[in-house]
Amino acid sequence: MSSGRKFKLPKLPKIPKILKKKKTLGAEMSTDQVGMSTDQVEMSTDQVGMSTDQVEMSTDQVEMSIDQVEMSIDRVEMSTDRVEIRNFVPVFDLEKKFAGLKKSSDLEDEKQKSETTIVKDFAVKLGLDKFTKNKEEWKKFYDFAGSDFVWPQPPDINERRLIFDYVIDPYWEPIGSELAVNALEYRRLLDSGSLDQSREYVLIVHGKFVRYGSSEEEKKMRVNYPGCYYVPVKERIVELRRFSASDANTNVGAEKEWQVHIRLRNTDDNLDEAGMANVEQGFRMIIDTGATTTVIPDFVRKKLSTRDGWNVSASKAGGYGAGARIFKASRDWEICLGDGKDWSGWVKTNEIYSWQSNPNGVTCGIIGYDVLNNIPHYKPCRKSYVLLQNDIFDNIQQLLQAV
Repeated sequence: MSSGRKFKLPKLPKIPKILKKKKTLGAEMSTDQVGMSTDQVEMSTDQVGMSTDQVEMSTDQVEMSIDQVEMSIDRVEMSTDRVEIRNFVPVFDLEKKFAGLKKSSDLEDEKQKSETTIVKDFAVKLGLDKFTKNKEEWKKFYDFAGSDFVWPQPPDINERRLIFDYVIDPYWEPIGSELAVNALEYRRLLDSGSLDQSREYVLIVHGKFVRYGSSEEEKKMRVNYPGCYYVPVKERIVELRRFSASDANTNVGAEKEWQVHIRLRNTDDNLDEAGMANVEQGFRMIIDTGATTTVIPDFVRKKLSTRDGWNVSASKAGGYGAGARIFKASRDWEICLGDGKDWSGWVKTNEIYSWQSNPNGVTCGIIGYDVLNNIPHYKPCRKSYVLLQNDIFDNIQQLLQAV
């Protein structure tokens, strides 16, 4: 290079046409590739279009589903309409169909009215309306006896009243119903003549015959079987005699002079005491020198604090108050008499009875001679009794002896 000689480059050989063609082919291939890519892009675009169509189809499907739901709702509404159409009954037909039906409250009222009518008819049939007008007491006896109950025959109004009172009177609770069924069975046994007359007493429990016994067992039986009927095989009748101070052949004012006040006291508890004025609750308390026993009205007995001390089964009265039932004292009681100001001393006795409640035809309690004979007294002519304390009587006796 430093010699300064010129160097001449050789000519390059001509590129064969094939190579040029190859170049063109390559270019064409690239162009085709670009075209393919373009097609791919177009395909992708078509795919996107297809996806869009799918989305639109899905949207259409959703819309179709919504339409189906709406159609289902329409069907439900149509079904409901059909039900309503089926259930629709003209008002006239409903009124005709249910004309005989009542409201539940009306039915309850009618039921109560019907029951009230049944009980009333029951009370009239048995004569309970003669004892009381209290419908609750009628109902109580109806519940006890039942609709088919009939009284034993022949009629005995005092016995019927006794059984009725056993059931409805709170005084007899809790043994009242037991006493009632036993009293009914006792009457049946007496009327049937089936009791062994050689025996002394009969025990009836729960309305059934149990066994025979003796008078010595009476207290034991009443303790062992509360509410039982331990009674004589032969019905006991207690003869009473009342001197009627209101008879036409007596002097005017005599009715008053025989009347006395009484007080009754528990021998086991002096604070347990009951009294009666000479006239009280429709009863008069009179002295009857012909009577052998004393009988008090039932309300005096019920004033006492306990039911103990009295038999729960009743005997039948003879003479005054014949047929009425009386309850005997089962132990000693103390009794004293007075004129409203002064009182006698206390007299102990177990010969004392109590009338049943509301005995038919009875208006008097009786002080018998058994009591009067143990109380110091004197009776001025045509005057009322003068009752004395024991110490005053002793003083009079001493004074008479001194004269």
